[in-house]
Amino acid sequence: MVVYHPFLEIPSDFYSFLNFIMAWKSATEYAITYLSRYPKTEQEMRILLYTKGYNTEEIEHTMDVLKENNFINDEKFAESYLYSEVIKRGKPVFLSRKKLEQRGIDPTIIEKFIEENEDDIREWIEKAMEKEIDAYKKKGVEGFDIIQKILRKGYRLQDIKTVIRRRVEEE
Repeated sequence: MVVYHPFLEIPSDFYSFLNFIMAWKSATEYAITYLSRYPKTEQEMRILLYTKGYNTEEIEHTMDVLKENNFINDEKFAESYLYSEVIKRGKPVFLSRKKLEQRGIDPTIIEKFIEENEDDIREWIEKAMEKEIDAYKKKGVEGFDIIQKILRKGYRLQDIKTVIRRRVEEE
């Protein structure tokens, strides 16, 4: 079928092709739009782009552009995540490390951050465990049961013992 235009005769399949092209965002545009809402690691972004149907060449080009412009930076992502989860919320390092590794972050990046912020991490984890202990004591849980419950949440036994010793010394 041919669509009549006053100046040209254009095949109708050309129009559908043109609409398809105009509706299709480039991989880079899609990635930047997505990253503006949801921060992702490099691995997560690659998987997302593959699931959206972009080809390998487009994805590689997009990843290069994102890295050059610092839209994707696994070190900054890990730093932000660990700061939020471990330092500010006092969550166990083990669990946060595991989640970051599942998201494709290199373990050396995680270890570097942990080593640089060891004192802050210990302080916030101990504060979180203090809250946990107080909450369990209010519920009537005592002794070894508290230790077991805190261990199940992912805290290290050594850290739990340190907090309990300090509490005993203060009393």
